[in-house]
Amino acid sequence: MNKEQKGIAFALSTFFMWGVFPVYFKLLADVGAIQVLAHRILWSAIILFALLYFSSKLRQVFRLLSIKKVALNLLASGVLISINWGVYIWAVERGQILETSLGYFINPLFSILLGAIFLKERLSKASKISLFIVVIAICVQIYDLGSLPFISLILSASFAFYGLIHKKVRVPSTHGLFVETMLTLPFALVFLLYLWSVGEARLDFDSTGFLLAFSGVVTILPLLTFNSAAKYLRLSTLGFFQYLSPSISFLLAIFLYNEPLGMLKLASFVLIWASLAINIIYNLKKH
Repeated sequence: MNKEQKGIAFALSTFFMWGVFPVYFKLLADVGAIQVLAHRILWSAIILFALLYFSSKLRQVFRLLSIKKVALNLLASGVLISINWGVYIWAVERGQILETSLGYFINPLFSILLGAIFLKERLSKASKISLFIVVIAICVQIYDLGSLPFISLILSASFAFYGLIHKKVRVPSTHGLFVETMLTLPFALVFLLYLWSVGEARLDFDSTGFLLAFSGVVTILPLLTFNSAAKYLRLSTLGFFQYLSPSISFLLAIFLYNEPLGMLKLASFVLIWASLAINIIYNLKKH
């Protein structure tokens, strides 16, 4: 297996795992989304600590924390990724997987827009057309829902701003995620201690307790395979794989969980797919 084949295997593994996340979080539907989020932060911090400790990289992490600007930026990104995780878990538990799928389809185009606003990156004609189509798709969603598609917009915006911070603060992803989880860990622990004090914490050694503890592995494993894929593939090639995750979630929502897909909602997805196709074709021609 050559380097490119290894990269493709890692990329497929990564985005498949992210795509089937709804199945995992559906199993925790009887646990509140915030409690699931708190466990996800706790167990991710423990696993990342072990990984960094045994690879002798903890000193590098503490060096990052000593730089005030980096620490503040990673605190902000930690809050953003926590919001993203929390809203995603809440939406899946409420049977709104289609909205999460739409959010992650929109995200790459949202990132392009932020790059133009904050990093002064020039928008290509294809990107401008794609963003205009996305605005139309959101308007269709507003008409269909009778309100803004908050779940989709919060997911795409929080992750796009998260990516923007990491674009400015260049730190290894594992190091950055560990710092983010450590900075948000006190809030997670306070919440879990509160639940324990009122007898609502899920600490039993049953299937639910196992799934909550396993949330750390679920969070970290795709990150590790993504990092491996990034070593072997060009960023542009890796970018094409990112649409696999929301596509899998879209199919799960319809065929496994029977979420309703009306004509207007389908029309909004078709518009998003068209905008993505324009961007992909433009990038393929450019390369």
